[in-house]
Amino acid sequence: MKAEDYLIRPVSSFLFKGHNGTGKTIAACAKEFRPIYVFNCEGRFESVIKYYKNRPEGIKDIEVDDYPIGSGYFNLDKKLDAIIARPEYRTVLMSSLTSFIYLILNHLIKDKAGKKTRSGADAGMRIGGIPVNELQDYNAEDSAIINDLIAFFQQIKGNGVNCILEAHITPYELVSLEGGQRVVNTINQILTKGKKAPASVPGFFNEIWLFSKQFEGIIAGQQEPHFLVNTMGTPTDDCKTSWGIKSFDWTNEDFGDKVFNQLSQEVKDTPREDPNKPKVVAW
Repeated sequence: MKAEDYLIRPVSSFLFKGHNGTGKTIAACAKEFRPIYVFNCEGRFESVIKYYKNRPEGIKDIEVDDYPIGSGYFNLDKKLDAIIARPEYRTVLMSSLTSFIYLILNHLIKDKAGKKTRSGADAGMRIGGIPVNELQDYNAEDSAIINDLIAFFQQIKGNGVNCILEAHITPYELVSLEGGQRVVNTINQILTKGKKAPASVPGFFNEIWLFSKQFEGIIAGQQEPHFLVNTMGTPTDDCKTSWGIKSFDWTNEDFGDKVFNQLSQEVKDTPREDPNKPKVVAW
């Protein structure tokens, strides 16, 4: 494909990262992202329902299914396949990466229960009688993120579906020697259990935004919260925007309006599904 034929479509892949309570799921369910399907691995969705019930747009066109950590991977994987076969949503949200990983690791522990290794020993590892994950399980974690979740996002994005992945962040120290001195730099890295995935996941997303909450006022318990999105990053947080979205405060405003009003009319008028993509897969 020639570069002049490559279209910037009003559909993208988003990595919403930040601490708990910064509005990531609420933002993802804004009316401009609907109809939306939510993989709810967090076990909580009450804040989204309460927020939108009190707003004009209500909670219409939000579809959510719970995938508890102990439910296993098969139901979630089956839904991934169903959405690929029939991409009927404008947006798909995975909430969140951390809980998705816990679901995977718990599935691997349960899968080994009652099985034997080639030597005849019980499969899996136990510490104090509690089943724990082994090193090979964390390799499976990386594979599940990239080969299943990211591959799924890439495929449905090609079909005109926005992809949103929520991720929690945690401080991570990088130690180096500069001029013979030990220097420690702290960055906020997305939280998983393995080592490879946190570094590789952001590279698959067009938009990486940092969500935060700040308070105004001096009286504890009476401070007014402000919800912010940083698209440019900080010294400790890497962010990026392919759409050129400027950082913004969306307190008491429609999140989707704050985002899509920054898009050019040319992008808005471009088809959501790429008309240049092959209609038949050639092997």
